[in-house]
Amino acid sequence: MPGGTAIRVQVLGEVRVFRGEHPLDLGPAKQRAVFAALALQPGETVSAGALREAVWGPAQPKSARQVVQTYVARLRHVLEPDLPPRGRVHVIGSSSAGYRLAVEPGQVDVTRFRTLCAEARARATQDPPRSFELLGAALRQWRDPQLAELARLLHTDEAVAATHRAWCDAALDYVRAGLGLGRGAAVLAVAEQLARCEPLHEEVQARYIAALEQSGRRAAALDQFHHVRARLGDELGVTPGAQLAGAYRKIVRPRTPAPAGPRPDPPPWRGPGAGPGTLVGRDADLVSVTGRLAEDRLLTLTGAPGCGKSALALHAATAVRDRFPGGVLVLEASEIPGAAGLAEALARLTGGQAGDDAAALLGDRRTLLVLDNVEHLVAVSAAAADRLIRSVRRVSVLVTSRERLGLPYETVWPVQPLEVGGHDGATALFARRAAQVSPGFRLTRDNTDQVADICRRLDGLPLAIEMAAACLAAVPLDELTERTARPLDEITPPRRYPPAHQRSLRSTLRRSADCLSAAERRCLHRLAGLTASFGPADAALAWDGLPGGPVDVRAMLSRLVDASLLSVLHSGTGTRYRMLRLVRCSAAELGHSCPLPG
Repeated sequence: MPGGTAIRVQVLGEVRVFRGEHPLDLGPAKQRAVFAALALQPGETVSAGALREAVWGPAQPKSARQVVQTYVARLRHVLEPDLPPRGRVHVIGSSSAGYRLAVEPGQVDVTRFRTLCAEARARATQDPPRSFELLGAALRQWRDPQLAELARLLHTDEAVAATHRAWCDAALDYVRAGLGLGRGAAVLAVAEQLARCEPLHEEVQARYIAALEQSGRRAAALDQFHHVRARLGDELGVTPGAQLAGAYRKIVRPRTPAPAGPRPDPPPWRGPGAGPGTLVGRDADLVSVTGRLAEDRLLTLTGAPGCGKSALALHAATAVRDRFPGGVLVLEASEIPGAAGLAEALARLTGGQAGDDAAALLGDRRTLLVLDNVEHLVAVSAAAADRLIRSVRRVSVLVTSRERLGLPYETVWPVQPLEVGGHDGATALFARRAAQVSPGFRLTRDNTDQVADICRRLDGLPLAIEMAAACLAAVPLDELTERTARPLDEITPPRRYPPAHQRSLRSTLRRSADCLSAAERRCLHRLAGLTASFGPADAALAWDGLPGGPVDVRAMLSRLVDASLLSVLHSGTGTRYRMLRLVRCSAAELGHSCPLPG
């Protein structure tokens, strides 16, 4: 790109553009819609009429033609700010036929996805393992197979539907290929995600059942068959076809005894494991994180307190364990006090003693190190991870922290709160935990809205949702709803297992504040008095008069975003910030430890 670093474009999820590692602000929703319509067809000319249709649908204002031209001009300024207005035509070109996003194929995720799929299908017969790898790489280009943001932005459904269908086709090819290679466990998460997207597609459901069976989950495979059979009968009035019936017969037919002899031991695992149960509402995250671990040597999961970073990391480590012959080493670091403690813990975890060099002990076998809950040790964890990665050729590091480490080669995966509603997300997690403590509990037409309301009040945070559901052992659902008015005091089920900071909502949330400076805690406390969404000017007013002199507003807001205590919202009125309700409840209590003047 003339005059600067080449851009990267993402449309298979949130619509984003990066120059190097820096995201660019694409502006308000309708301006983003213009860019999205061009980015879905990179290198192809999109007519002005098609752009207007994408932005407004049939109800176009009289000024639509001029407004599209304005949006294009603004986008050109964002994409090529160093060039004069008439020279900004290298990224968004134009002709009498319309506009074109003129970027290299490798700069757009949708193009990379299509190229990888085409190569995979060309190799499917001659080289099935390589075809399988390429399909996996293609699917890792996606962050949201449902394309929720594109569906909100664009009024033309065809392009979005076709792109979603391309994901479904690639996912089905991937599952087929994996099953053919005996890799049922590797494709299980994608098979489950696809089954949720295509609940009445018989081959999809048959492949999902086969993946469950091949992964050793025979009971779950049988349950899924009976569920699909009932749904086919209720909604379509049909019985299972040949593929579903064949998958069922494979599950129930007598099994050939395994050959005699010892089974190979799995790679070693040291430290805490993922624990019992399945990961609810994180299918897409799990697919993406396990895929990133195949390519990136340092991956950090960040997110708000209680969003489930540790659970996702440990389940991902479990899923990829066979890729690491040297084993998986898990260091739960929440109670390690500092650099010396971290070095000693790493030495012991790698088989040595205090004072030994962990890098020298790891050897040359491919090993995965999980550093869990290191937000209070960001600097020393960054130094330790950097030394290990640079010294040990075949070690990969997976980190969970409310703040990224800040190393130049670090890949960051933000873990978001669970979606509320539907069959897979916050309400599903609540129902599963509630059934464990209150036998017979299930979501019904009468209580689903109430459960969803509880989950919304708890910000969709898995830790808070599990704690709330556990309260049903002692209180009815109506009373639990009332308790969410004062969650830090009223959502207090007994939790006795480590880590200590996850035994109560208050301790989980307070841990984030403990990682801040006194000035940062005072600023966070003042923000608790604002609305859920606020702008820099609101923050500046709230921070007026704080001890220590004027606050650098943008720097402080960026610091609190980095600490996962605020999230950034982009809107037509400029950048705004959002604080989760539970974070606000915790921040409101900080005045006791950081007294404010006067």
